[in-house]
Amino acid sequence: MDRLRYEELTPVELTEAREQASLVYVPIGSTEFHGPHLPVGFDTLHAQAVCLAAAAQTGGVVLPPTFWGTRGHEGFPGSLLLQEDTIAALARDILDQLTQQGYRLIVLFTGHWPEVQGGLLQRVAEAHMAQGGARTLVLDPLTIHPTEARVEHAGKIETSVMLHLRPDLVHMERLSAPDALKAITADCVEATAEYGKAWFEAVVEETVRRAREGR
Repeated sequence: MDRLRYEELTPVELTEAREQASLVYVPIGSTEFHGPHLPVGFDTLHAQAVCLAAAAQTGGVVLPPTFWGTRGHEGFPGSLLLQEDTIAALARDILDQLTQQGYRLIVLFTGHWPEVQGGLLQRVAEAHMAQGGARTLVLDPLTIHPTEARVEHAGKIETSVMLHLRPDLVHMERLSAPDALKAITADCVEATAEYGKAWFEAVVEETVRRAREGR
């Protein structure tokens, strides 16, 4: 079976997929300001793309992405960020439901602020497993990259990734406007699709490695 999106499968197909690989990816991002040139859903679109690419290699299925995230660029145009307790409750319910469905490995993959949202999800995952829930890995593209130590907000890396994944959603021409670089990283003007492709593929490779080790 080559279809990976949970919402597109029938119950019979989901059972077949789980029997082949009892693994489910849960992409969690945010709806947040990413400058004038990137979509506010970047974090989620990025996380979903990594999960789909990884699942194509490891097997398993990918849940519909969650565009709700917590903390970040509150008050900026387009940002819709929820309280930590709200995101924690959502993650707990998702983990409980997936455990009841019989999945043995769950990958929570967050595209948004690993120090905050990633840490929150890690705490939820540890509590879930302590209560007998399925094994859960919390990953994100910003810290598992094999060479990059830090990714700046809406900078060269994130802009390059979106130029690779969805160039139709990127508006580089808007970066020349006055105050265009406010609250984002100035090296975004150096972004290229080629750089984004290499960076994205390295993240997918590491995600695949960790998912296989986690089984």
